[in-house]
Amino acid sequence: MHTLIMKNADHRANVESIIEGHHHFLERNTGRTDDATKQHYVFNPEGIVSNNRHFIAHTMMEYQPNGDAPSESQSLLILGEVHAYLATKEQRYLDKAIEYFDAYVKYYYEGDPIPDTPRRWIANWLCNGKEPVLANFPINDSQPTQGGYKNVPIRFVNGKAMVPQGSPFWGEYMDVATWAHRGHMAWPAINGGVRAIQDTVDWDDIYDNYRITTMPANPADQLAWIDWPRYLGKPSYTVDWSSPEPPLQLIEYIVAWTGDRIGVLPGKNDELWGGEILESGLPDSRKGEIQLRDHTVNGVYLLNYSVKLPVDKGGYLLKRNEVWHNRPINVPLHGELQRGNAADAELWFCDCCYMLWRITNEQKYYNAWQAVLFTLEEYLDIDRQDQFFRQDPSASSPFTDGISYDWSYPEEAQALYSRDANGYIDLRQNEIAQSSLEQQAVWFKVKPSAKIRTETGGLDDADGNISVKVEMYMNREKVDVDANIYRFVAQLPPLAATPTNYDIPLSDFVAGQKGDGSEYILADIRAAVDYGNTVVRQVYRTDILDNRRGNTIQFTIPDGSSGGIIGFWLLESSRSPLTGLTYTSTGPLLLKATDDQGWNWERPLPAAGGWTSITIKNSDFTLASYQENPGTPGKDHPTWTDIPQFSFVLPDGVETSTMLSYYCVNDVPPRYDWDIGYTIKYRLTFSAEHPYLVKLGDCTVIDYEPDNLAYVPGLVPFSNIYNTESQQFDGWHGMPYPGYQYPFIFTHDDTAIGAKRMENMTNFLYDSQQWYFKRFGQLGPGASAYIWNRWDNFKYGVADTFTMYHWGNGSAWSGYQPRAYFSAARAVYEMKNRGKTPPAKLVKYVENWTTWLLDFMERSGGVSPTNFPQEGVAMPDPTDFTGHMCGLWLAGASMDALCGSSVKGVERLMDLLVNELEDHYDITGVPGHIMDGGWSPALRLSTGSGPESNAMYFGFYSGEILRGLSLYLLYKNKGVGADIYDLGK
Repeated sequence: MHTLIMKNADHRANVESIIEGHHHFLERNTGRTDDATKQHYVFNPEGIVSNNRHFIAHTMMEYQPNGDAPSESQSLLILGEVHAYLATKEQRYLDKAIEYFDAYVKYYYEGDPIPDTPRRWIANWLCNGKEPVLANFPINDSQPTQGGYKNVPIRFVNGKAMVPQGSPFWGEYMDVATWAHRGHMAWPAINGGVRAIQDTVDWDDIYDNYRITTMPANPADQLAWIDWPRYLGKPSYTVDWSSPEPPLQLIEYIVAWTGDRIGVLPGKNDELWGGEILESGLPDSRKGEIQLRDHTVNGVYLLNYSVKLPVDKGGYLLKRNEVWHNRPINVPLHGELQRGNAADAELWFCDCCYMLWRITNEQKYYNAWQAVLFTLEEYLDIDRQDQFFRQDPSASSPFTDGISYDWSYPEEAQALYSRDANGYIDLRQNEIAQSSLEQQAVWFKVKPSAKIRTETGGLDDADGNISVKVEMYMNREKVDVDANIYRFVAQLPPLAATPTNYDIPLSDFVAGQKGDGSEYILADIRAAVDYGNTVVRQVYRTDILDNRRGNTIQFTIPDGSSGGIIGFWLLESSRSPLTGLTYTSTGPLLLKATDDQGWNWERPLPAAGGWTSITIKNSDFTLASYQENPGTPGKDHPTWTDIPQFSFVLPDGVETSTMLSYYCVNDVPPRYDWDIGYTIKYRLTFSAEHPYLVKLGDCTVIDYEPDNLAYVPGLVPFSNIYNTESQQFDGWHGMPYPGYQYPFIFTHDDTAIGAKRMENMTNFLYDSQQWYFKRFGQLGPGASAYIWNRWDNFKYGVADTFTMYHWGNGSAWSGYQPRAYFSAARAVYEMKNRGKTPPAKLVKYVENWTTWLLDFMERSGGVSPTNFPQEGVAMPDPTDFTGHMCGLWLAGASMDALCGSSVKGVERLMDLLVNELEDHYDITGVPGHIMDGGWSPALRLSTGSGPESNAMYFGFYSGEILRGLSLYLLYKNKGVGADIYDLGK
């Protein structure tokens, strides 16, 4: 058993004793949990560390799952044990690090072997560290987080309702409810957003029809039924996607499967989850009861909820150590691409692999290090990985990247999609119809020289051409995108039968609409009609006017009884002024039009050997010789402002075949010429004269500008969720923040791109610190987050700015502040250890932190900071010791000292932090007490002294504290510039 030496005597001896004593704590707190209310352990026998030792809750309505075991805690513990070994040379500690590493691979990677060569290697951020528990039901096997019941019509009386017990609604197993509503869900998760319905809906009819349906036996059919309104077929209403979210009916309480009445109380705990047990021991008859906060609600509303269904009724039991997801419901994951690691855990596990390789020289750790680096580089290349659409043999969906979708005109002529053996998207249109595909969340920064690549090919069923229009929706500054989008258009040449890359420079795109929103009227075969013996066809040309490319419509008019018509029926108003024409013609023609009173007018159209743009005025027209109406119009020229169509004919008496081609009517659209722009939307539209099959491959931007996002490449985003249907990242990446950065990952990359990534991550950390200094007048801490100039960040605030808020108005976790400090210090040390010069800004960032932290602790009497508010600066709170933060502060200060910090008081700072850890080190005085040797936020001595004790402890404290104490020892024993990896000293 450890012996704690008197405080302030010899810190090294004290620290060695504490490290040993904490290992005894971990040993006593290792065990198998069969009932989480009776057995309380940090570790299970398989070497997995749980988030919480203490029992939290049975239901999702109260809190996150009690058995959460995060990869963050596991990777930190490996690092803590590695550092403890380096500091003490105790083989037991290295053995533990290896045991925890092996458990990480076995459970978080689900046993996927360490790759022999660098490639993507995906861990999950959570597994079940405790006893088997029921998953939330219903389960969506293909999209696990989208399980649960959505849009179930429930009748409320004074805000109260009963979810029916028994199949198919299982109200007696109610576990969590989010809200009731009368809208259309924007995405099918129980916490999904809702959009307003524009039409009147007969809610009573929906309620009655829903209840005559029983749960289908086939799981796939169950999901279609559960995710109403799909089970009804095509929705019989219109969704207002542009309006704000309609009011949600929030939950006051539910009566859960536990027999507890669980309430989320406004003002006290107003989060979606985080309910409190208000009453227990309620009869089974009340299970499934829902009370809304608004007691005046009456009638049918749609409820989102989930249950914990027993296995014998069709539920699923989550196994011990099985990977899972915990929000918005607790569900199993299936397969590699449903897993996804927390970015910070991936960064730390990279360090774990590297350090174990340095210590053991075993190839498997080197291979793991390289595989994790490869996986991280995919995180870092945000936007570089994205395409509008892509050729991908492994994808099952045509929609692989960002936010993409399709539609057809007419609407009922829906396209059918598949992938061929080479991974090309096959779009089959069985009607004579247009099919459009659009991407709205892949944004590139471009100059006019950038090329829009569209890889496509195919012929229609009569071996005719498939027309392909490419539209780019551009914005100059990537802000206020909904109000400042401009559409530019290009036409592809006739397609080859097999997919071909069509790279069209942006400078060859032309404006699709004017500043006032009206359309430029480009040649379109759908607007052209022939009569008599005229032949009309679409011709792609590259010699139009200023050598622009595009479609032209060619009329060949052979005789006086034939002609061609150009109509405006494709426009929203079906009418347009006639003010100009851009054309070529082998001979003279007459341009004719009829006014609303039925009078026919004409004007000569001279021959034009090359492309000519003419102005057309009403005064150019004279009364045609042929009139259907008797009499005269009483005017010399037409007075129309707009007309529905006009036509071409040969002049009277001329029978010479004439060929006319036109490019546009009225104004000539300007070419794209912005110095810099952003691709906000990419749209493809296919059409043909017969049904068709078209193939689509890689659609992206070539030669875009690399600085699309601030601090990219090199910045780690918040979210890196894989798309199971495409093997790509999901479109949403969230806002980046300093606590997720770990520049160590670049310290062994001596390439130009490695240097650029290090520069960007360093600048991000340094700039966040300077922003905080300007904002609050203290030089050390950093901003909580950054709002990227990206579609998924705009709702959080002003783009390209730092902020103290998370996700809009949320508070950032204060633990991210010391994580940023330590991560920078870790990178500075690694570069110096390699004989490289670390970036000056990174060194300055660390030393600013050290100076600020020393000043804070000296002024506070040895209390380290634990809270960084949104408004105002950190203030000392002696009652709020937070073990993992203190361990991080100590680790950062010790790394800075090892690097030869210019801060004179760095050793004083280290001693103050060790003092604080000593002060809060648990020695209960009860012989053999299970909590001796830890740092508990609440010892709860009255609950017992063994596993039955429900004393609080968080698993991730251990790794952070062990690392900090061990780095302190390494510095004290080896001094400035020491090689911590040298086991011979």
